[in-house]
Amino acid sequence: MKDEPLISVVMPVYNTEKFVAEAIESILAQTFTDFEIIIIDDCSTDKSWQIIQDFSEKDQRIVTIQNSENQGLARSLNKGLKIAKGQFIARMDADDISMPQRFEIQLDFLKNHPDVGVVGSTVKFIHGIMTYPLTTA
Repeated sequence: MKDEPLISVVMPVYNTEKFVAEAIESILAQTFTDFEIIIIDDCSTDKSWQIIQDFSEKDQRIVTIQNSENQGLARSLNKGLKIAKGQFIARMDADDISMPQRFEIQLDFLKNHPDVGVVGSTVKFIHGIMTYPLTTA
C-alpha cells in the first residue's frame, strides 16, 4: 500500500463484538481498494478490541487505536480524523455493513461533481436491528 491512501475510513467502536467483524469485512471487500481503515476502540468491555486486533494482524490497511478511557463518539471520531491520510473520509459505524461498491460509486460521484462536498446513502434494515448502507450517492 502506498503511504497516502485516497480514502480514510474512520470507524469508532464501543461494545459491538456481535457486529464489528462483519463491518470490517464489508470494508475489506470493497471493489475500490485504495483506503486505510482507522478503527478507534472507545474502551469496549466486550471482545471488540480482540476482534479488531485479529483483523489488523491480517491487513496492513487497518490502523488501530484504543482509547485509555471512554471518550465518546465525537472525540473518538476526531482522534481518527487527526491521523487520517486520505484525501476523502468515509464514516463507518461498527454495526453497519457497506455494500461492495460503496466506495467506488461514491468516489465516482464526488469526482464527477466537484461542487458536492458530502455524499451519503440509503439504508436497508435487517431484522429491525442492523442497517446496511446501500451504494447510492
